[in-house]
Amino acid sequence: MHKLITVFLLLAYCTTVAQEASPWTLKKCIQYALEHNTSIAQNRLQGEIAENNLLQSKINRLPAINGNGNHNYNIGRTIDPFTNSFNNTTIQSNSFSIGAGVLLYGGSQVNHTINQNKSALLANQSSLAVIRNQIALSVSQTFLQIIQGEENLKWANTQYEITQSQLKQAEIFLENGSTNAQLVLNLKAQSANDKVNIINAQNTIERGYNTLMNLMQYPIDQSFEIHIQPMTYDPSMRTESVADIYTMALQNLPDIAQAEAIIAQNKYAEKMASARLQPTISGYGNINTVYSQSGQNIRFGDTTFIPIGFTENSLEQVLVPNVATELTPKSFGDQLTDNLGQQVGLSISIPIFNGYRNQTALKNARLNTKISELNLQNTKNQIRNDVTTAYTNLKTAESRYLATKQSVEAQQLNYAYSQKRFDAGILNSVELLTAKNQWNQAQIQWINAKYEWLFRNLIIDFYKGKELSL
Repeated sequence: MHKLITVFLLLAYCTTVAQEASPWTLKKCIQYALEHNTSIAQNRLQGEIAENNLLQSKINRLPAINGNGNHNYNIGRTIDPFTNSFNNTTIQSNSFSIGAGVLLYGGSQVNHTINQNKSALLANQSSLAVIRNQIALSVSQTFLQIIQGEENLKWANTQYEITQSQLKQAEIFLENGSTNAQLVLNLKAQSANDKVNIINAQNTIERGYNTLMNLMQYPIDQSFEIHIQPMTYDPSMRTESVADIYTMALQNLPDIAQAEAIIAQNKYAEKMASARLQPTISGYGNINTVYSQSGQNIRFGDTTFIPIGFTENSLEQVLVPNVATELTPKSFGDQLTDNLGQQVGLSISIPIFNGYRNQTALKNARLNTKISELNLQNTKNQIRNDVTTAYTNLKTAESRYLATKQSVEAQQLNYAYSQKRFDAGILNSVELLTAKNQWNQAQIQWINAKYEWLFRNLIIDFYKGKELSL
């Protein structure tokens, strides 16, 4: 049984290692970047704050209830809180109270606050979507740049191998006296140039990986390799017009929802500022009681009469009643019960003059609403500019792709023809290498045009609301 468990754990470990070591697709890179990006994490935390504010604004409809308690030492000549008379002894006392208050009318400030916090939450959610889109686009662009660099490297290695093969053949011909040293020297120079192209392509790939891992915030001490997948390059004229793409972008991009949520948020702030100019009516209630160390119970005993004198005419004796009393300390519980008091009422507050603060706040709130409305228009204008630029770039990339493809085919035929003429002794080595370099340059331009078109096409799909994928 233990051996079986060990085998299962080993298989699970090997599967996990294999998954981690497998090449990364674009979708996997984007997903990882979205899960580990600190800007997204910060935005999510801000979203939690917005949710807490929304919940709090809803709870504000409920009454506020608070309890208070005090323990006092009255030293020296003070008023006894129980007898309400002066006393020169040290007296301990306690007071307890529970108060409640609720806003009955405040110009709908509570409702406006709730709606404002709802708009703030929507704005945060849209802001999160904007950040996610920006990261996804950056990851996609860098991913394509790495693939482009890999293809350039592959082509550079191919050219280097061709040059090396030609160099070896030329060196043999030179030993046999079939050619001159100029061809060998030219091919050595071409070989060095091919090595430079290989190094440049390798540097481009390395920079691309560094940029991509930084965007993903991937650990630098772990291996990382993207999946180089076969892709088709068949640019076709799109049926959508730039106006159609712009309309779809307005519907799909979260930038618009974010700007609209900010407008709603500012409008509710404007309503709240206006509500502060209105009277507020609140209800309140209070229960309180006290305890004093000097509190005593009075017990009445027998009554006796004490003579204090005689009447003037009849000389009758005047007697005054004297009631025997006994004072005992009054218990804590009895005092709290006997001293219990209640209070309930309404209060109204009418803003008359507060240094013009409420009026200024209202004016500023209206200005903030206008600013946010202009910001929405600016966002639409920016999207329009981005879409038209992206559409123009796509058309340019399509034309460039087709032109470079034709150039590659022509330069390849020209190089093959030049090779035949060189073999026949009609063409010199410089002209042959020139034809080879022209073919090489055309091939690099064609590779760059492929990925330029891919990225431009990806951006258009992004504006149309499609998922970023290759």
